[in-house]
Amino acid sequence: MHTNYIERVNQFEEKYRISYSAWGNPDAEKILLCVHGLNRNSRDFDFVAAKMVSHGYYVIAPDLPGRGNSDYLSDPRGYSVECNIADLTALLHQLQITKFDFLGVSLGGILGIMLASLPQNKIRKLVLSDIGAEVEFAGVARIAGYSVQQPDFATYSEACEYLRSLSLSDGIHQEEIWQHMFVNSFQKNQSGRWELKRDLRLATSLASTMSGNDNLEFWSFWEHVTAPTLVIHGAHSDLLSTTTLHKMQHQNPQTEMLTVKDAGHSPYLYREEHLARIAQFLI
Repeated sequence: MHTNYIERVNQFEEKYRISYSAWGNPDAEKILLCVHGLNRNSRDFDFVAAKMVSHGYYVIAPDLPGRGNSDYLSDPRGYSVECNIADLTALLHQLQITKFDFLGVSLGGILGIMLASLPQNKIRKLVLSDIGAEVEFAGVARIAGYSVQQPDFATYSEACEYLRSLSLSDGIHQEEIWQHMFVNSFQKNQSGRWELKRDLRLATSLASTMSGNDNLEFWSFWEHVTAPTLVIHGAHSDLLSTTTLHKMQHQNPQTEMLTVKDAGHSPYLYREEHLARIAQFLI
């Protein structure tokens, strides 16, 4: 795995760097772009990348601005979905990627739907992890509730237990997988205390998408998606309902489903049977 950077200037004339992780041969014909959820980062895809590299893929996964190793923005308007789309488009352009598969978790999946809805887009196949064309308000409110907090901790173990408490619905059953998540999620702040590797102001972008108690709807984008799609669904998810899944399948008959029975939002992608299903779909 290599970490690289591109430089960006957004519509608010702010300069910043976007970090991205890359696995495999950059000259490979098959490319997979992976995009993480609201508060997460590119290292969530280590297991997916290892699997797909073994099938001849080049895998890239950015840290969206304000997460991981990417710069934090001085103007939080740059964390909007629209700016995220522009950032991904710039990354693809700079890397001269013209055709690729896309895997998105939660927010990353919403970005995937939007990109795949564009005319003459270059997405060959689309994988959405526990996200769809309609997002349940209850789940959004839950995520918003903890996203507006940025607790810090005196010890690494305290920080880990905090993240574990937020991630119990991810379907993780092996301590080594928990440790993988933990080690890639925290950094020391200026006070020498442990905190998540994300900008607290990311919650601003989430709040701007919420309207009363309504679900978030992306049907106007989904109706234009023609790429074959695999939706990974946490059976206990509070963001993605089976009603939404069935409606998505009705609108795009090339939509397949993979249900993770012991997970909610969102399944952590590490188990061999799930990685094999993703590989089978993409290949």
